[in-house]
Amino acid sequence: MNLARPKRRAAFMGLTPLIDMIFLLLLFFLLGSDFVTYGQSRLAPPRGTGGETSAAPPVLITLAENGALSWNGAPADKAFLSRETARLVAVNEEQTMVLMPAGTANIQQVSDIMDVLHHAGAQAITLERDVFDIDLADF
Repeated sequence: MNLARPKRRAAFMGLTPLIDMIFLLLLFFLLGSDFVTYGQSRLAPPRGTGGETSAAPPVLITLAENGALSWNGAPADKAFLSRETARLVAVNEEQTMVLMPAGTANIQQVSDIMDVLHHAGAQAITLERDVFDIDLADF
């Protein structure tokens, strides 16, 4: 017995589910990303760039693990850093400040110190990772 079946039409594939899926993925990635704008740090150019050298020796600012600061080896605080930086920058705009945080120093503390130096007028701030890694002849 031969039964005649009606021919099936080719199924129409709509784009609505695809568009919905793309929209959901877009929302997922937008909501999952950071909207924090990362400001550009104002650091001195890398050593050995061939630029003019500063007549004044660089100031060494160290940040210990516990947050203690020192200015060329002498204990200091943020107010002292701000005051002395403003005084040195008034004499020489290109005064180099070398910030050397301890390996386990908090990044927020490093950022705070850089802000203090920047607001005091420092334009040449260099980060060094270790006291023993710096060669003053490079400045």
